[in-house]
This record gives sequence, C-alpha cells and structure tokens, in this order.
Amino acid sequence: MQASRPNGQANGQAGGSGRGPISAVIACYKDADIVERNLAAFARQSHRDFELIIADDGSPEDYRPMLERWAPRFLHPIQHVRHEDLGFRKTRVLNRAVHVSRFDRLIFVDMDCLPHQDFVRNHARYLEPGGVLACRRVHVRREDVPAAEEIWQRGLDFGPLRLFSLWLRGRAALIEHGIVLPVAYETSYRGILGSNFSAWKSDLAKINGFNAEFAGPHWEDTDIDYRFRLAGVKIRTLRHKIVEYHVEHPVRVISDALNYERLAGVRTRQAMRATVGLAEICEGDFEHMIYDPKLSPTTQKGGTNSGNVPVR
Repeated sequence: MQASRPNGQANGQAGGSGRGPISAVIACYKDADIVERNLAAFARQSHRDFELIIADDGSPEDYRPMLERWAPRFLHPIQHVRHEDLGFRKTRVLNRAVHVSRFDRLIFVDMDCLPHQDFVRNHARYLEPGGVLACRRVHVRREDVPAAEEIWQRGLDFGPLRLFSLWLRGRAALIEHGIVLPVAYETSYRGILGSNFSAWKSDLAKINGFNAEFAGPHWEDTDIDYRFRLAGVKIRTLRHKIVEYHVEHPVRVISDALNYERLAGVRTRQAMRATVGLAEICEGDFEHMIYDPKLSPTTQKGGTNSGNVPVR
C-alpha cells in the first residue's frame, strides 16, 4: 500500500498553514465513483493535518477496497462508520462520525461536493472558538469533473476562467461561489448548508449533535443552525475562501414533510439539545472501520493484509 504525493509531498508530511489537526466528515450513500473523486480531491489538500471520516448511510456498495487504496495518500488513517440502510438517516450516521472523531474541530461535506485544494486549510484557519463556518458551493456537471486519478495527479481544474466558460454554456451555476480571493470577507447571515460547514466538537456536544429524529431529507440543516444559535454559537459565512464544487445528480429522496413539523416543534419548545443525538449513541449500534496503512498484518485486530481494523 504505497503511493506518492504529486508535487513531491509525501504521505507523512503535514503541509499548509491551518491551525493544527481537524476532522473532515464525508456523508455518503452509494455511488462509489463520486466518493472516490471526493477522496482524490481531499488527498490533494494544501493542509495535510486532517483525518477523513466516511459517514456511510448504509450504502450497499462496499467502500472498503477503495478506502484501502486511498488510505496511504493521507497523513492520518481513514475512519469509516456505517449503519444499516433503513432509509435516509444522514443525521444519525453523522453523529457516529462525530463520536469517533479524534480532533476538536470538524468539517462536514456531502460526497457529491468536491473540495477546492485550500478547502481544509481555510476551514481550519478561519473557524473560531464558539463559532461555526457556514459556506456555499458551485454547481457543476458530472461529465465536467475529472476522474479520480486525474484529480489526484492534476487537481479539479475549476479555475475562474473554466467556470466562466462552463457557465456560458449552461454547464455550471452559482459560479460566484467558486472564486478564491486573497482576502476573506464575511457576508450577512446565510444559515448552515449541510454540505459545507465546520464546527467545534464541544459546541456540538452542547446541543447533543445532529437531531436523528430528522429521518428524511431537508430541514435538518435549519434545525442544527437554529439550535447552535440558541446555544450562543455564532454562524459566520465567508465569501471567496472556502469553496467546493457540487456535482449535479438525481435526488435520492424527495423532501420529508414531517421534518418541517419536527422543526416547528423544536422552535416552539426552543429545544437547544437534540432529542436523539450524541448522548443516545450505544456501543455496537454501528460499524466502525479504521484504514491505517502503517499497521502491519500482525498488529491488526482483523488479522488480514487489507490494512483495515474492524472496531465494532
């Protein structure tokens, strides 16, 4: 399990100027191809001192061979949490990712949102204690996204000129969110977008994490945004610094109308803490694998040559 870093950066070197280690959580379901392109984009980050956690919402696809291949290209082992596929339960599996995370700060992305090369560095640089960074994304077409190995070798290649060209042809949208400038500036309150935000683990603990009662799509981002603000956490949106590229795709599940009722109940009660969240996690109620290429077969709990450790 050996791999080299393009431009001479080896697996064991921490680059970039972010302030210490951070965890990046990717929410996933099926579509291993786009997950692998996301892994490639994260493997090229200018700030290397981060761990990757795959939050797998019960995908029937086996991500393990892919994670084994990519693990040597990261400074820290890849963690993989998974639960049974019982429908859209993103909030529940995200809580399991927070539970196993090793660092005090966390970035949350969706598998179909590929990070700019300075994405982790700028989240780590600008996330302040008692605050959340809530950022935005550009929309691009899947056929315009390079394959995983091409991303690994040359990057995503979504510079301003290419984005403008794609926009002129109707192949990209919201391209103003895809321009990285030397100076960051903050916009007025925009709210959390679940595919691109970062927070402190201690602040997530205050609100008991994500609300797993939101068992379908939509309004779960508004819920956690509201509860953060009840806890006194400041939601900040930076423009032109923390960029990701959203790959357009068919919608997995139509919006769950019950979630709006759940959100209304949270607001009526002014409920800061999730009813079903981090505190309700039970040992053994999810699968947990660690992909660490530095472990030898004799030191692995699984006792195989695969480089992964089954935890539960």
